[in-house]
Amino acid sequence: MRFLPCPPSSLFTTASLTLLGTVLAQKQQQQPLGEQKVLLGEGDSVRKSPLDAGFGTFAEEALHRWHVPGIAVAVVDGDSTWAEGYGIATFPSSPVTPSTLFYTGSTTKAFTAAITSLLIASGNFSSSQDGSPLSWRTPISHLIRDDFVLQEGYEWAAAHLTLEDALSHRTGFPRHDKALSRFSGPADGESRQQQQQQHRSTVRDVVRSLRFLPMAAEPRVAWRYCNLMFMAVSHAVETLTGGAWLGATMRERIWGPLGMASTFLSVEEALGTPGVEVARGYYWDYFGVSGKEKEEEEEKGGFFGVAKQYYWNHFGAADADDEFERKGEKKEKGGFVEVPFSNLEVASGAGGIVSNVLDYSRWIRCLIREDACTVLPAEAHRELKAARAVLGPDSGKGYDAPLAYALGWLLGTYKGRRVFTHGGGMEAHGAEVYFFPDLAYGVVTLANTAVTSNMAGMELAWRLINDRIGVPEEERFDWAGSSKKTLDEQLKLADTAIEKLYPDRADPPLPRALPLQDYVGTYFHPAYRNVTIELVDGTRKRGKGEGKEKKGELKAIRDDMEWQMTFEFRHASGEFWAVVIDFLNTPNMLNGQLARAEFVVGVGGTVDQLRMEFLEDGSEGVIGFDRI
Repeated sequence: MRFLPCPPSSLFTTASLTLLGTVLAQKQQQQPLGEQKVLLGEGDSVRKSPLDAGFGTFAEEALHRWHVPGIAVAVVDGDSTWAEGYGIATFPSSPVTPSTLFYTGSTTKAFTAAITSLLIASGNFSSSQDGSPLSWRTPISHLIRDDFVLQEGYEWAAAHLTLEDALSHRTGFPRHDKALSRFSGPADGESRQQQQQQHRSTVRDVVRSLRFLPMAAEPRVAWRYCNLMFMAVSHAVETLTGGAWLGATMRERIWGPLGMASTFLSVEEALGTPGVEVARGYYWDYFGVSGKEKEEEEEKGGFFGVAKQYYWNHFGAADADDEFERKGEKKEKGGFVEVPFSNLEVASGAGGIVSNVLDYSRWIRCLIREDACTVLPAEAHRELKAARAVLGPDSGKGYDAPLAYALGWLLGTYKGRRVFTHGGGMEAHGAEVYFFPDLAYGVVTLANTAVTSNMAGMELAWRLINDRIGVPEEERFDWAGSSKKTLDEQLKLADTAIEKLYPDRADPPLPRALPLQDYVGTYFHPAYRNVTIELVDGTRKRGKGEGKEKKGELKAIRDDMEWQMTFEFRHASGEFWAVVIDFLNTPNMLNGQLARAEFVVGVGGTVDQLRMEFLEDGSEGVIGFDRI
């Protein structure tokens, strides 16, 4: 269903909650949710809530500016916690409250690292290969030997990559997120009997797919973010605990003891829990749809067709105006489009948590108050926060210096104070978490769009942080301006794809070797699975004076992957193509990416292989898809 924007004032709804430390928890539980007052923890002086009316207005403006339906914010300061909800959790009118649940994305990683630290600290687990006690330096292959197998030539990495390497993103493996298939087993296109042998992918299947994937750097040489390695650790933890589901282990060892009753590693479990509301995810339609297409979609009673239908509208708002004007249709620009809940079972310990800001404030307090939080022993607190890898110079934007990565946490300094942080981004949700141990201070934001949730969250969080520290306005980093630059670049990404990917291409471009139809077909890689190429017809007329530009001539819809995406192939020169990648369910290019592609024509004059180089966070290596 499609929702048009409301006036800013009608998006602004709040539900307040002030929590205490452990000392006053029982008194607090006796007060109705909406009537709780700002209370004090023992030893605190009187504090005024930072989430006052002025901040509420600021939050309201941020939601409107970033096109985010709703956001929840919690602040931990000493023994006091404040939390507020702003905007809409689910259209048409369900408000965000501090109890509203959101996907928390990669902030899950800190919990996976924490669980690993508890297994190590217990002294009850050991290597299955040599019997040595479990430690951060235990090789992963010592725990899941048959599953953690790498390509030929990577024997040293397979034997030596440790839990510590995986949890600090220094294995040398790039993201390879597009290799997360919903189903595992024989390739599509083989016999019907083999196709029927396919099953819903598990975390173990993901780990076993590593044997088909290239590394992008030598181990322990470069920091390369890799979700698959956190999934490998998740599988190792489940193996060590006798097959217990990671979510159950997290609840037993962390969430239960901390009182995090509204935290789940399964959205299905969350949705099935009485009294729990999970915020719907949305994306903002920057390109607009025609009135005719909107009516057709409403007749079908859903939004899913809109997302599929409008993947190909990468020509920008001005081009859309021109196109609809040519057709004599009225274009409706803007508005929120609902996104289906994602089953992220295989995301597991890399990004599968669903929670709220109240539970996350308990988690932050545990990490801040090391002496008072016995859920994690002292050695776990120490190891989780120790730097393992240094990031590049750009990571220092807004901080005192470039950041480092610990185990599930980024760390650095701001105005001379230690800060730990991590963001999380899902298909239609975003999370931001910060804590300053020396100030006993932390902030968490959760919201319900992709990318812009994080932009709004950073703007709100840093407003609170700077106010708490007392940073003068002129010394504050312009988080909003930086995010706006990123947003603008993403919206133009498709239009500049060929120039970015092939700046030295032939001019004029060389013609392709074969008729377009000869490239159509299914191409298979054992980890990335199928890419089924189809034809795209026609051209899009651009703005006045800009001439005409072909849109993609070939496309692939990958709706059988965990991250459902669409590939649009634009001819560059010869057999080389630029690929514009967008998310199938959130087709507004904010999660858009580019890739290079080459079709390999064999001696017989037919296409034998598709070679692709995905470029998320740098080159992910060249992947060969054989035609089947």
